[in-house]
Amino acid sequence: MEAGPWCCRTIWWVEGGGWTAVFGFQVMRVLVVRLTALGDVARTAEAAWALAAAGHKVEWVVEEQFAAFVQTLPFVQNIYPLPRRRWLKNLKNPLTVPAVFKEGVDLLLDLRDRRFAAAFDFQGNFRGAVVTFLSGARCRVGFAHRGTYEAASLFYTKRVRLPRRPLHRVMQLFALLRPFGVTPPQTPPPVHIQPQFLRYVEEFLYQHKALGKPLVVMHPGVSGFGAYKRWEARRYGELALRLKERFGVFVALTWAGAEYETALVAARASKDAAVVAPRLPDVRFLLALIKRAALLVAADTGPAHLAALLRIPTVTLFGPKDPQVYRPWGPGKVVTADVPCRPCDRRKCKDPICMRSITVDMVYQACVSVLAPLLS
Repeated sequence: MEAGPWCCRTIWWVEGGGWTAVFGFQVMRVLVVRLTALGDVARTAEAAWALAAAGHKVEWVVEEQFAAFVQTLPFVQNIYPLPRRRWLKNLKNPLTVPAVFKEGVDLLLDLRDRRFAAAFDFQGNFRGAVVTFLSGARCRVGFAHRGTYEAASLFYTKRVRLPRRPLHRVMQLFALLRPFGVTPPQTPPPVHIQPQFLRYVEEFLYQHKALGKPLVVMHPGVSGFGAYKRWEARRYGELALRLKERFGVFVALTWAGAEYETALVAARASKDAAVVAPRLPDVRFLLALIKRAALLVAADTGPAHLAALLRIPTVTLFGPKDPQVYRPWGPGKVVTADVPCRPCDRRKCKDPICMRSITVDMVYQACVSVLAPLLS
């Protein structure tokens, strides 16, 4: 049945960060706030599904470039694309400023008209906290100060304190829900990939005479923001050659934006064992390709978390980040190098020895351990 606003006074908070009891629980219309980035949005789908599986009506605010991904989640009833990049560009032109303000007001009114019982800020920064606050939800839930950035917790009515020990990002998201009686569901989130995207992948494989071959997807690129997590492109090529010789797999190298040259370097190093995938118009094509794969190999980047959401096995290369916290939430292996400086919280590194020390053989052995049981 349709529920009124969820009265946050029914939630008891225990000093010291302990979990609490919830009374008066009922079906709600809730807002998920996770704006960026691709991997984080994919991880947040796990928490959004937990809300939907518990019977709640889930709606989502996400930045415009990631809205296509959220459209594949059938349990999300409404999506509110936030065109932040376009707004920032148009604010530089006096002629387009009024249109930006009109769009912003329209979005704000749309959110407030929904009368959300609760809004969950899974973003955890100032931008996400402001969106959560402006949604008009009576109950605004986020992490206590230590789990957020930029004083975001000031905008919440309810705050969840995380334990001091390392906790996986998905478990952190579930922590926001647990005080409200929402627990991780037994089934993975459903992801609906429309037939035209699946046909696109089949045509790509047909063109390369690979329809009957096991598919391995490799994503050698990383974002400019995450350049310190990059593994050498030529090593992906060497890995592709060894996997093809061992298992007869077809290796597709995916890329986005400025990553095309990186994919080309990997393809050349593979001695024709790997093929550069065509430009994929949006993330739904990438999802369709990953869904067809037996394995995805990548650094700690968005496609690895898409594969985890689909429960496709991954081999993920971790350098500076702690895999206890950031590893894909799905089957697979993590490869790390034993260097004294990792994990670390640095955003830049002149000599990322943690990635350089990961050898092709280390990654190959991890891939064999995943593929051998599947392809034997």
